[in-house]
Amino acid sequence: MASPTPVTLSFVTLDVFTTTRFLGNPLAVVLIPAALRGSVDRDTKQRIAAEFNLSETVFLHTLDTEPATDVTTREIDIFMSDKELPFAGHPTIGSANLVLHHLGWSHVDTLLTTAGPIAIRAEPGGGVRAAIPHAVHIHSKVLGDVITSAPADVVALVNDGLSRGDDEIRAAELSSPMANIVRGMTFMLVQLPSLEHLGRVSVKRIPFGRVVGLLDEGEGEGSDGFVSRYHYVVTGWSEAEDGSQHWEIRSRLLELPFEDPATGSAACTLASYLTVSKGAVSGATFSITQGVEMGRQSEITVRAVAALEGDKVKIKEVYMGGQAVVVMNGISGEIPEEPVVSRKTGTVFEKRLILKYIEENGKEPGTDEELHPEDLLDVKTSRVVRPRPPNFTSLPSLLKAFQNEWDALVLETYNTKEQLSRTREELATALYQHDAAVRVIARLTSERDEAREALSKVTVTQTGGDASDAMAIDNESLPADLVEHVDQLHSQLTKGRKKRPVPRGWATLDDVAALQQTAVADLTVTQATSLDLQSDFAAIGGLDGKVDIYSTQANKVERSLDIGEPVTATIWTDTKVILATSKGSVRVFDSGSETATFKAHAGAVTGLALHPGERILASVGADKSFVFYDIESLKQVSRVYTDAALTACAFHPDGHLFAAGTQSGDIKVFQTGSGEEAASFHLGPPIQALVFSENGFWFAATGKGQSTVTIFDLRKEGAAAQVKEIETGDAQSLAWDYTGQFLATAGSTGVTVQQYLKSSKAWSEPLRTSVPGVALRWGGDAKSLVTVNKEGVVSVLGLEDSE
Repeated sequence: MASPTPVTLSFVTLDVFTTTRFLGNPLAVVLIPAALRGSVDRDTKQRIAAEFNLSETVFLHTLDTEPATDVTTREIDIFMSDKELPFAGHPTIGSANLVLHHLGWSHVDTLLTTAGPIAIRAEPGGGVRAAIPHAVHIHSKVLGDVITSAPADVVALVNDGLSRGDDEIRAAELSSPMANIVRGMTFMLVQLPSLEHLGRVSVKRIPFGRVVGLLDEGEGEGSDGFVSRYHYVVTGWSEAEDGSQHWEIRSRLLELPFEDPATGSAACTLASYLTVSKGAVSGATFSITQGVEMGRQSEITVRAVAALEGDKVKIKEVYMGGQAVVVMNGISGEIPEEPVVSRKTGTVFEKRLILKYIEENGKEPGTDEELHPEDLLDVKTSRVVRPRPPNFTSLPSLLKAFQNEWDALVLETYNTKEQLSRTREELATALYQHDAAVRVIARLTSERDEAREALSKVTVTQTGGDASDAMAIDNESLPADLVEHVDQLHSQLTKGRKKRPVPRGWATLDDVAALQQTAVADLTVTQATSLDLQSDFAAIGGLDGKVDIYSTQANKVERSLDIGEPVTATIWTDTKVILATSKGSVRVFDSGSETATFKAHAGAVTGLALHPGERILASVGADKSFVFYDIESLKQVSRVYTDAALTACAFHPDGHLFAAGTQSGDIKVFQTGSGEEAASFHLGPPIQALVFSENGFWFAATGKGQSTVTIFDLRKEGAAAQVKEIETGDAQSLAWDYTGQFLATAGSTGVTVQQYLKSSKAWSEPLRTSVPGVALRWGGDAKSLVTVNKEGVVSVLGLEDSE
C-alpha cells in the first residue's frame, strides 16, 4: 500500500475596496489547479471557507498551462463560512483585481460564477470594473405588512432581531423595501436620517425564512435564499443637466454574526433600487462608503444604466468597481494522494486523477501515447508513518519559503513594470488626443469669432423705414400686434393694482389657519408632476404619460388622457389644457381633443407659464431657450436663447416681465415684448420653482435641495434684493393668492401657508400640515388648496363647513 504524499493548494489574501492594507474587506482566494478540480469537492471547499472564517472565500479554478492566453474565462466559486453564494460583490472585485493586476492575466475578460458570467476589465489608475449579473426585483411587501399575521414565536424572533434601543431605527426596518439583485439574494434597504442613527444600529439575525409572504413568490422566498439588512444614509446627491444622478452614501451591514466591512451585492441592490424608485432614466452613479464604524473603511463605486420601458424605469446594466491590495500569500489544505508511475514515460501521477483522465481520454497527459490502467505501477514506499514537517524549523523549509517569497517578488516586479509600460502608452495616447482636441477647439473658436464678426456687420434694408437696423441674431421678439397687446394690458393692470380692494368673501387669516384635509383620492396618474385648476376641476399630469381631470366637488376622476410622453408641466386656460413633456413637445388639448403640438425645444420642456391676458403661452427648456406661443392662432411667435438650462418660469402679474429660473441657480428677468434681459438675481442651487406676488414687486423662489423659500424685491439689486428667507421645509411648488398676502408651499415635508401683513410688515405661518405634495394651487376665494403628491394621490384642504 502506498503512503499518502501531501499536495498543497496556494492561496492569496487581499483587502478589497481599498488601497491600504488592513482596511477594506478581507478576502481569501484559493487557487484550484485543473489536475485537482475533481478532488476538491463542494464539502472540502466549505470546510476551507469555515477555516478562514471570513465573510467570503473564493476558489479560483486555474488551467494546466497558466497563463493560458487563448482562454479568456476563469471560473470562481464563492463560499461563506456556512453556505455557497451564487454571487457576491467583494469576492468578484477581489478576484478580478488578483487576476488582472497581481497575477498579470490581462487577457482574462470574464469570471464565471453560479449567477452567470461577469465581464471584467482593468481601470486606468488601478482597480477594476465588473459588469454585474442582475435580475432586479423590488418586492411588493415590507416586514411591517406581514409580521402582524405571523405566528407568535416568529413575531417574538423578529422583534428580538430588530435594532435594539432605538425606536426610530426599528420603525425604519419595519417599513423598508425588500429588493433582489439576483434571484435568491435579497436585501432589506433601511434608510436612516443621519450618521448618528447609523452608528447606533445594533441587531441580531432575523429569521427571514420563517416570515411567510414577505418575499414575492419565486424571488427567494423560503429558507434557501440569502436575506439580510443593509442600513444606509444619503450624504450627498446631485443631478446633471442630462438628468443623470450621483449619490454619495454611507452604509453598514450587521445581519451576519459579525459586521461586513463591504457588501458589493448589497451596494448593487441599493443602487438599482434608488435608480428605479427615483426615476433616474438617464442612469446614476453611486459612491458608497462602508465599514467606517468597525475601522475597515471600504470605498465601493456602482454605476446603474437604466431605460424607460412603458411607464417604468428598468435596469439595463450594473457596473461595480473598486481596488484591492494583496496582504499575504500562502498554502492551504493538504490533500493526500496515491502515487503511480507510467510504464511508458516514467511520469508520476495521482492514481484517482490519472484513472479518470484515462477513462475520458484514453491517452497519457501531454502525449499522444495510448495509456491503460494496466500501464500504471504503484509506487512502493516505506510503511513508516512520517510526521508532517513543521514549517520554518529546518534549513530546507526556510530556503523554500525564501524562494517562494523571491519568486512572488520577482513576479510582482514584472507585473508592476508591465503595468507601468501600459500606463505610459495610455498617457502618451491621452496627451496626443488632448493636443489634437486643443487644436480643433482653437480652430473652431477662431471660426466662430469670425462668423460672429461677419454677422454683426450684416444689415437689413427695408422699404419706407430706417435702413440701418442690424439683423437680429438667434433671438426673436414678439410680433408688433402682441407687443401692443402686452403694453396695453400692462398699462391697464398697473393702474389699478395699488388701489385694488380685497374681494368680498375672500379668506381671512382664521379661514386659512382652519384649512384641513377634506377630500383625498387616488388617481390613475402614478408619477404626478404638476396640476392646474379651472373652476372646480383640476388637470393633473405625470411622468407615466397620463393626465387626469379631477372634480374637487365630486372627489373623483372624471376623465383620463394617455398622451404617451412624460408630462412635466400643466396649464389650464378656458377650455384648453396645455401640457409640456420631457420629449421636448408642448401639446394643446381643447375639450379633450388634441388641437396643436409644438416641438420647439431640443430637450425636455421644464416649465410653462400663461400671460395675464391669457393669449400668450411661454415654455422653458433644458436647451437654454424660452419660447412664446399665440394661443389664439396656435402658432410659435418668438424664441430667446440664454446661457444656461432653464428649469422654471413665471409671468409678472402685469404681463410686461417674464422670469426664468436656471440650472446654475440664477433667476433671469426679461422684457416680454423684446426678449431683452432686464435683471438677474442669484439664489445658488438649481431653481425648483418661482412665482410672482400680486403686489407687483415681489417674487418667491426656491432651489433644489433647499428647505427655505426666498423672497426677492424687483426694485433692488444684488444681496439687497433678498428681503426675506422663510423656513418652509422642502418646497417643490409655490402659489401666491390673488391678494398677495398668502404664499402656499408644497413639498415632501408637507404643505405650508406663509402670510405677510402689510400693516405690521411681518411674516407669520398660519398653516403647516404633513400632507406631502409636488404641486398645489389655491381654490376659490383662497378657502381651499388642491395638492397632489408624487404617488398620484390628490388632496383637498378646505373648511369643514364649506359647501
